[in-house]
Amino acid sequence: MANPISHLVRRGLSTSAIRCDLVRTPIPMFGLSGNYAHALYSASVKSKTKDKVATDLVMLRQLLTKQKVSDYMNDPFIPTTKKLDILKEVASKGGMTDTIVNFFGVLAENHRLNLMGDITKIFDRLMCAERGEVPATVTTAQALDAKQRKEIQAALAKFVKANEKVVMTEKVDSSIMGGMIVDIGDEYTNMKYIDMSTSSKIKVYLDLIKQPV
Repeated sequence: MANPISHLVRRGLSTSAIRCDLVRTPIPMFGLSGNYAHALYSASVKSKTKDKVATDLVMLRQLLTKQKVSDYMNDPFIPTTKKLDILKEVASKGGMTDTIVNFFGVLAENHRLNLMGDITKIFDRLMCAERGEVPATVTTAQALDAKQRKEIQAALAKFVKANEKVVMTEKVDSSIMGGMIVDIGDEYTNMKYIDMSTSSKIKVYLDLIKQPV
C-alpha cells in the first residue's frame, strides 16, 4: 500500500503549483525542514491526527535533546536503516500514531532523518500559531518582578491582533545596563524590534559626541 505521507512530501518538495494540494499552514513555511513540516502538518490534518502528532513530536523532541541520541541521529556513518529501526521502536513503545511512523520512513527514504529535530520545532511553532500565540522576548538588565511583568504583558498585547496572545520569554543581560529590549514575532512572522536599553542610548550620545563640531 502506498505511503500517503510520502505522496504529500513529494508534493511539498515539488513546484508551487503542485503544492496547492497541501493544507495551508497558519504561518508561511520555508526551507527544506519547513517543507517537510508542512507536508507532515497537511497529512496530520487530512488524517485527523494533528493533535496526536503534535503530542508525539513533543515526546520525540525531548528524546532528541539528549546529546547521545542527537549525536547518533546526526552521525553520517551510521546507516539510515539502523536509525529508522530505533525511531520505529521508540514510536511503538510510545504509542505514536501511524502518521509519525510513516513520516519516519519518508525521511529515511530521502536520507533526511538528520532534519527531525528541526522539523519537530517547526511543527510545534505551527501549533502555537494555530492557537494564536505570538512569541515575544523581553531582555532586561535585571529580572522582572510580578508588577513589571504584568505591565509589560499588557503593553505587548497592543502589538498583536485581538485573536492573538503574546507568549513572553524573559532574558536577563546585564550588558544593556538598564531599560529593555523587546523582540515581538520570529522568523515566520513580521518581527518588531524595540530597543529601549540604556546601552543603546549611551551609544547614540557617544556617536553624537564623536561628530565634528
